[in-house]
Amino acid sequence: DALRFTLATSSAPGQDFSLQPTRLEAARNFANKLWNASRFVMMNLDGQTPQQLMTPHASSLTPHLELSDRWILSRFNQVIRQTSEAIEQYSLGEAAKGLYEFIWGDFCDWYIELVKSRLQGGEATSRQAAQQMLAFVLEGILKLFHPFMPHITEEIWHTLTQTGEEQSLALQAYPEVDPNLIDTDLEQQFELLIGTIRTIRNLRAEADVKPGVKVQVILQSQSDRERQILTSGETYIQELAKVESLTITPALETAIEPAIAGVVGTVQALIPLAGVIDVAALRAKLEKSLSKAEAEAKSLSGRLTNPNFVDKARPEIVQGAREALAEAEKQVEILRSRLRLLNS
Repeated sequence: DALRFTLATSSAPGQDFSLQPTRLEAARNFANKLWNASRFVMMNLDGQTPQQLMTPHASSLTPHLELSDRWILSRFNQVIRQTSEAIEQYSLGEAAKGLYEFIWGDFCDWYIELVKSRLQGGEATSRQAAQQMLAFVLEGILKLFHPFMPHITEEIWHTLTQTGEEQSLALQAYPEVDPNLIDTDLEQQFELLIGTIRTIRNLRAEADVKPGVKVQVILQSQSDRERQILTSGETYIQELAKVESLTITPALETAIEPAIAGVVGTVQALIPLAGVIDVAALRAKLEKSLSKAEAEAKSLSGRLTNPNFVDKARPEIVQGAREALAEAEKQVEILRSRLRLLNS
């Protein structure tokens, strides 16, 4: 399966390509990701199959769907359309890459994380809707992805649907797009929520906030629409970014110091740091790391501007020095950025 997927994603009509071991490893890791995600889903279906859970249809389930459910349904139907069109045009590489991004990104990294709290202790109707979405989308993923990884998808499908060996995933109908479930406006709204969560996570990492510590976050936007979107998804922001207190405001009334800030679109995200971390200690740590990185970059730059080194050293040594310099300069840039954010 890993080899088959690698060949599919590497395919470009009329062009040769180099089969790199790292690409095979990446495909193997993706197969593991799909297996583990499927295992998580099946562990949370209470032993029921997609059919027993009453696979959702727009007419029957829409009133019970939450924002994240409607988003994943829209994204899933977009992927059905894109995959079908790519296959019809013999663009197998584009089809495989699109499925990869949807499965790893939208389904595994986002939707599964978004519904975990509903599965673990949510209200009954909400929990059932989450189970139905997980089962429905997972079975659809297996059908879409079967041409690219037939063995693992067949194995998962039999376990998910609890069907015998007399049936085969290869003989099931290929998913068809339902245009009524596609909501491009909702997808754009969700992009803002995802971008906001990513920004808060990055700010936490920049400030060395411990993973288990919940923080206060202030989101500032002058746009009424953006504030409405953020408010509709505030539960997601609080759960996935580990936010204890979330404030959404059109303007900042007073300066907040010390704090670390970032932006996503026209939304500014701030995390007050008082009582969360030792700001002085973090600043000293960053300044020490910056001095070390600057010294390393200066040393490497000096070597690479020395004709004796460049002309006489083996090419691989010179190339290694150039790569080390690029890495050191990038580290300097990152550390300076972190200090600017900390001091702003």
